[in-house]
Amino acid sequence: MTTDEARSTPRPADAVPSYSLRALFRVPGYRYLCVSSFVWHTTRWGGLFTTSYLLAQLSGSPILNQVVGALVFLPMLVGGFVAGVISDRLDRRKLVRRVQLALIPIQFAMFGLVQSGRVEIWMTLPFMFALGIGGLVNMTAQRPLIYETVGPRFAGQAMTIESTAQAGSAMFGTLAGGALIEHVGMGAGFAGMGILLCISAALLRLVPSPRYATPRDPEARVSIAAQAVASVRLARRSRRLMATLGVTVAMNLFMFGYIPLVPLVADEFSADAVLAGALGAAAGGGQILCGVVLSTRPLLRRGLVFAVGSMVALLGLFCFSMAPLYQLAFLALFVAGTGQAAFASMQSLLAIESAHETERGVALGVLSTAIGAMPIGMVVIGASAELLGTRNALMVSSLIGMAAVLTVVLRLRDLLSAAPETALRPSPGA
Repeated sequence: MTTDEARSTPRPADAVPSYSLRALFRVPGYRYLCVSSFVWHTTRWGGLFTTSYLLAQLSGSPILNQVVGALVFLPMLVGGFVAGVISDRLDRRKLVRRVQLALIPIQFAMFGLVQSGRVEIWMTLPFMFALGIGGLVNMTAQRPLIYETVGPRFAGQAMTIESTAQAGSAMFGTLAGGALIEHVGMGAGFAGMGILLCISAALLRLVPSPRYATPRDPEARVSIAAQAVASVRLARRSRRLMATLGVTVAMNLFMFGYIPLVPLVADEFSADAVLAGALGAAAGGGQILCGVVLSTRPLLRRGLVFAVGSMVALLGLFCFSMAPLYQLAFLALFVAGTGQAAFASMQSLLAIESAHETERGVALGVLSTAIGAMPIGMVVIGASAELLGTRNALMVSSLIGMAAVLTVVLRLRDLLSAAPETALRPSPGA
């Protein structure tokens, strides 16, 4: 029997659960957790923008900007598994809040350095790595915390809202950072993100202990090496998790590396800075729209949504690489964004539901490592653009990506089956 079969329980025939958003936001603590998560996402994307803008002023080196951007994802690549193990051993709510509290003085330290004129290029490297640690903890601790707060009934909608909030915060964080820099000064961008972190941590304090959390035995301690072996076994016996990881690696290698190349394609259309920015935001707009639609619907065939979304995103990238007009390029990226929404909404949920209650953090840690392939994809697509040209590189990358996703889905068809009903019950005293 596979893990996926063992995790499946029959749905009661007379159960007619409510999937409305109103019911979701009535779950104790979820509204605070949702807003806190959005604010935290905003601080990361805003921090990435303000740091990139600062580097552009200090050095003007595009290579340096790429390196610094890659540092945000480096913690996922090198620390995903360990973070997942830690998440499974500790109280996730306290872990997330403590990480946020640790990041607050780092944000204000950068504000002080910028305001005093003593900031140097090397200082941005550990700062970006710290932001990346925040992203890692969000993946391995905050997302399972959301799942354990709302329970399996609302998990699909809650994860969709989470991924949509991340897309929205990327746009809002960039706009907020730019507005603060333009109207107040460079240091204000870092100070603003620090204030938002304070708000996020304060909201998290209002979140009660999750009703669906698995009780942790403080005396039950397993070595990290033993849990590493267990995680490998988990991936082997859960074909849904294996398929999720395979599609995730394919998307991060062949899809998401297009982002830094959008301005180059915009330049081919003789687009000004405003139009180039709009083209870059097109995918985010599609992601938000699709996320809103998905959040209103019960998604039982989550693997199918995940796989189809991945293919739609890659197809949109292919059309973008071939678009002869700016308007068609914008439409192609908007469509790609709708696919990204379906992919991102189901990604974490599939990993959580493929694991045992005590292995959720480990499953998301392994998923984080797969997401850490993104910097490699950025380098590969960038090198291909140097050799083949920007559009040809994007076309080849999208075709390889579609072939890779199809291969994974056809070999591991369990991904397309209906979602298992996770047998969770509220913890005692909830």
